[in-house]
Amino acid sequence: MKIMYVFLALIVWTVSFNSYAGKDLDAEQIRQLLSRGEILSLDSILKMNQAQLQGRLLDLEVEQDHGRIIYEMEFILDNGHVLEFEIDAASGRILQQERKD
Repeated sequence: MKIMYVFLALIVWTVSFNSYAGKDLDAEQIRQLLSRGEILSLDSILKMNQAQLQGRLLDLEVEQDHGRIIYEMEFILDNGHVLEFEIDAASGRILQQERKD
């Protein structure tokens, strides 16, 4: 994916951020997490996992789950199948992959 598409996806798609207490984080809090290196950028996550993250991005959520921040992404493939991924935002490691038909 091109960097321009990634940033467009960030603007177009709904992104929800939840804090450790379950409250939404504002944009400044997210920037702070990124600048402190506590989470990786979406661009980094996509580059690290580009072999698995195929297709067109349909949905993106970032949430707090069991003490870690998770990127949840859905991609639609050319054949119409939808793949959902849960990725650890700190390490970039794919935690779960599911095919939705």
